[in-house]
Amino acid sequence: MEISRFPVHICRMTDEWSEQLRCPRCSRIGMASLLQAEGDQTPTVLAVPDGFKVVQTEYGPDFHCQICNVAVDP
Repeated sequence: MEISRFPVHICRMTDEWSEQLRCPRCSRIGMASLLQAEGDQTPTVLAVPDGFKVVQTEYGPDFHCQICNVAVDP
């Protein structure tokens, strides 16, 4: 019996999603895009809307309003 040898490509699963952001103080809204590959501990931010910024925490990225400098509601 002969065993064939074919190259095997292992694909990593990746989750990609959008989160609506809203500042609780000035009511600014926007959509952020995130990505997390299988095995990654925290997501990667792909896009942040104007008026918002990313703040890195020990638990992953957090979003803040640039004008009010407060954490936004997800």
